[in-house]
Amino acid sequence: MPAIIIDVETTGLNKENDEIIQIAMRPFFVSPTTGEVSGVKKSIEYLQEPSRPLNPIITDITGFVDEDLKGHSIPWDKVAKILSKCQFVIAHNASFDRQWIEKALQKNGQIVPSDVVWCCSMTQVDWTVICRASKALEVLCAWHGFFYDSHNAVADVDATLHLLRQEKYMTEMLDNAMQPDYHVFAAGSLREENHLLKQRRYRWNPELGCWWKEVSNLSKAEEESLWLSQNLQKCEPQYFEVEPQHRFTT
Repeated sequence: MPAIIIDVETTGLNKENDEIIQIAMRPFFVSPTTGEVSGVKKSIEYLQEPSRPLNPIITDITGFVDEDLKGHSIPWDKVAKILSKCQFVIAHNASFDRQWIEKALQKNGQIVPSDVVWCCSMTQVDWTVICRASKALEVLCAWHGFFYDSHNAVADVDATLHLLRQEKYMTEMLDNAMQPDYHVFAAGSLREENHLLKQRRYRWNPELGCWWKEVSNLSKAEEESLWLSQNLQKCEPQYFEVEPQHRFTT
């Protein structure tokens, strides 16, 4: 099946005010059952001149200076066309890359592909059996015996592909990516119980006015619902299945 590894570099972490300055993609084909990679194509890279000068911190991280980006513009119509041809889109921290990319596509009048499955090489592989120190891409690569020029999107996508081709990581990630997730909501929880929810890694959704948590399967959703019922006074827990195509959108 057609797949692509994607990465972006940005001027900061605020999706409302910051901008993408580099996007890199590495298309290839993969067997979803065996994880075997074939037909690896050339990297695709586009740069974007930002609306304001780069922060020196971003220059330190990415290596880009303003002159490197001057006059460049990402052709988002081409990006949309490339993504629409893929079955799997892979990123190391997909919740970051997907939201940035889809926001940019919408802003530039492009249709966001809705039937592709986004995969996360950071969260959908159990790296704790290999490295408990960190899930950062450069750390995982170092633990597997290779180093690269991190925080450049082109280098990052190549490093991600090389890492996933080790052992059975690609198969593990795709298996997890094709299973549904569940969102558990602590409906009706009291304000004085917020500290309990934070300790259990629930997050606040300001649009819904509710604490929620993402879990990987139905049994964990049921387990969380039971915990909410037993530990919170007036909570009426709810959980919903999230299809693979809708993962990493919030």
